Amino acid sequence: MRLVDYTEADLGLSVALETDPQVMTELGGPRAIEAIEKAHASRVTPQANGGIWVKIVPGDDDVAAGAIGVWRSSWEGDEIWEAGWMLLPSFQGRGLASQALGLLLARVREDPAFDLVHAFPGVSNGPSNGLCRKAGFELLGESEVEFSGRPLRVNHWVLNLAAA
Repeated sequence: MRLVDYTEADLGLSVALETDPQVMTELGGPRAIEAIEKAHASRVTPQANGGIWVKIVPGDDDVAAGAIGVWRSSWEGDEIWEAGWMLLPSFQGRGLASQALGLLLARVREDPAFDLVHAFPGVSNGPSNGLCRKAGFELLGESEVEFSGRPLRVNHWVLNLAAA
């Protein structure tokens, strides 16, 4: 498996992920193209704020299974590092997200700018909550957040990279 930097050429992957009803079930459903284009632009240049956004490429070919990243966000008035991931349905259930998260966390552990990493999967998103648990994140509780103008009920997980 490889994690490959996101580029402008990956707009098709962003569209495929974010218009897929199964992928977007926990995020309030498929997004409008304008919202996807805006999100894609931020994925291409996350390094501007120290973040990382990459494609998950499981094989020797260049076929992407999904995307994973960590970026600057805010939570209750504080600036945080937030992680998130998406896999195309045909790649789900193979352990790829777990492998990709492990690689991403190994990468951010090498940078002292990353101290705590937060994740906010939907409360009913069993696979993503299980992934957080498996990666050593601590569950802080349930919260409500807004994503793409939609309220979502999420679990708030945090990983202390210094302690992990």
